Amino acid sequence: MGFLRFFLFISLFIFSQSAFADWYILIPKKLPKERPTPKELPLPKIGETKKIEAKPYKVEVKKILSPEFSIQTEGLKKITRKDLEGKKVVLVFIDKLYSPSSEAIVDVLEKLARKRKDTKIVAIDVNDADFPLLKKYKKDMNIKKVILTADSFVFLQFKKKVKDLKVPSVVIIDKYGFIRFFANGVDSKEINKFSSELEKILNSLK
Repeated sequence: MGFLRFFLFISLFIFSQSAFADWYILIPKKLPKERPTPKELPLPKIGETKKIEAKPYKVEVKKILSPEFSIQTEGLKKITRKDLEGKKVVLVFIDKLYSPSSEAIVDVLEKLARKRKDTKIVAIDVNDADFPLLKKYKKDMNIKKVILTADSFVFLQFKKKVKDLKVPSVVIIDKYGFIRFFANGVDSKEINKFSSELEKILNSLK
């Protein structure tokens, strides 16, 4: 009986030592420091929105306010930037009115202007042509909706805002008065593509 008690005592001692050793392995020597909950949790990343590839419009300009320009139409009517607010505005700076390139561009713009009530399109001759010539050009090109003027100063105003601007060029202003897109060197040989891409961009502007 004494031997049995001794055997049980030894067995319990060994079991307790092995069990204690197992627990000792599972418990770290130092408790980890409590990490404070961050005040601002990071927001989940949202996937990139699809970008409209609208060649030849390679650059979208954000938060550049249009200059306070004013133009005088061939009918001697004065129009300012404030008069155009609330509308999308397409400014086209052209050189040499009676040239195949200018005529092709203006013809496309006139077709576009006739079907878009939310957009004002302005063709600007940077050579300061006189108004009798503008009237003749308007009649010859059957222009009804495109606003026609000649003013090199307006081009210089926009060139201060968009340094890379050249002639011929297109500038697109949203209804809030910000320059959003611009393009240089519109190719009259790709005039159908030009028209299609211009319309896509105008549709993208809310």
